[in-house]
Parts: sequence; structure tokens; C-alpha cells
Amino acid sequence: MSDDSYTRYIRFQTPDPGIAPREQAPMLAQEQAWAWERASGHRFSWIVVLLAPLCFGPVLPGILFLVGLLFYRSLFAADLDIDRIVGASFGWLVFATLLFMTTWALRNYLRDTRDPTKRYWQSMPDQGRVELERHTLESGINLWSSDYDPDCNTLMQWKNDKLESVQDSGVSQWVVAKTTAGHWLVLKEQYPGNFTYAREGKMPTPDKQLRPGQELAIAFAPGTHLSLGQRFSGAPMPLVDTQYWLSADELKRLAEVAHHWTFFPPDRYAVVNPQDTEWVQRLVDKAQG
Repeated sequence: MSDDSYTRYIRFQTPDPGIAPREQAPMLAQEQAWAWERASGHRFSWIVVLLAPLCFGPVLPGILFLVGLLFYRSLFAADLDIDRIVGASFGWLVFATLLFMTTWALRNYLRDTRDPTKRYWQSMPDQGRVELERHTLESGINLWSSDYDPDCNTLMQWKNDKLESVQDSGVSQWVVAKTTAGHWLVLKEQYPGNFTYAREGKMPTPDKQLRPGQELAIAFAPGTHLSLGQRFSGAPMPLVDTQYWLSADELKRLAEVAHHWTFFPPDRYAVVNPQDTEWVQRLVDKAQG
């Protein structure tokens, strides 16, 4: 992950004052499990604090001291006796090394204990609150994708009242729905199973497919756009089933406009921006045709 990607990732998981106030609600068990799963990536770790100082701290001061002496001899004193200076300075070098390691470890400790993202995730799951953003869905259409990633080939799914890791089939269901507010809204459901590199995978049976209710409440970690779950209620939303499998370019574009991951205000989770609605409409027309 590049520095820019990591910065965006951390920013996405940190409360953003640019997000408008939303409805507060108690967490469901599944949402709290997801909150703990997200929080696991932001736990304080002594290994992170001490690993670099203990691995590199004992050698860096000595190397810098020796390089400095060599540089000085090459420029100003060709007859400088480096061995004698190093021997005479051994005690001070040990002291400087210990001071360097202690300062580095202390700096890491203060950085991680005061980090706003880590402090947020250390307490948020125990607070048991989520923020809800509600949508009323009028109708939708099913699209499908097969995109297996060998570097990320497992899913976390809610089974037996806990999150369990299962094999990812690479098959995803994309529900593209129209809301009563006139927006396109994109939902995604991933399915476990045996994977295939084929563009067209194996669809799950109808009873296992996502069948949204017309009333949708998306649960977010408070102050963020990070979704912890979706709550459906009301009558089933009218849904057009298709056998349409997205091409690689269509899948990439749909994932971008869906705003499911690493986006910032004024973009909204799952809501397609006005400038992308024409492309989504053409995709829906193509799938139905």
C-alpha cells in the first residue's frame, strides 16, 4: 500500500466533521461484530512500538558516527586515527545508542497512544451505537460479476451468531436500485464457494440471493462513512433478475461510482453521483436488453 493509499485508508476510518448529523441507534449483534473486526486493525501494539527501535536502534548510531568520521577524514584530516577515536568513544557511543533507542520507542508510544484513529476504534465498539442513513427503494435490477482475487480469497460472513472466515467464490451480486428521492443506489453481496477465473461464475440459488426490502437503513460507524451493516424492512422491493455478467471495465466503473470504500464527503455510501447517472442508466438498459 502506497503512502497516499494508506493516508486515504486511515482518513476513511477516522471520524469526519464534514459528515452531516445522522440518526443514532443501538448496534445489532452483527454490527458490533463488524465494529470489533474493523477495530482489530487499529489496536495498540507493543510490537509496533518496539520492533523498529530494537531491530535498528543498536546499529544506526554507530553507523552514523563511523560515516561521520570517514566523511570528516576525507575532507579535513587525512591522518585522522578512526580506530583510536572509536575505541575512546565506546562508552559515549553505548550511551548515545541507548538514548536513541529509548527516544525512538517513546516517540512511537506517544504517537500510537495519541493517534485519533486508534483512540476512536479502541472505544467505539463498546459504546454500542451506530448512525443510520435511510433510503426507500422503488425498484431495482440484479447484475453479476466474477472477480476472484488470489491475494484476498476469503470472506467474513455472519454465521452461527459470529463472524466466520469462508472461501470467496469471486461471484458478487450487484443490486442497482432507484430510490424515491430519485437517486441510483448500488448494493453488493459477495458469495462463498469454489472460485473460478472465468468471467461468468456460478450464481447462487435464488433462496440465497439478496432480496432487499423497500426500506433500507445503512448502519455506519459514528462519524464515518464506514458501513457496518444494512437493515431491510417493509415489503420486498420489485427486482428484475438478469443473467448479465459485468465486463472488467464495467465492474471497475460500477465499483467506483458505488462509493463502498475509501471516499469522502460530499460523496455518500452506495449513492451514485449525478454525473454518473447516465452511465448507470445505460448499463441497466444494456442488462435488460
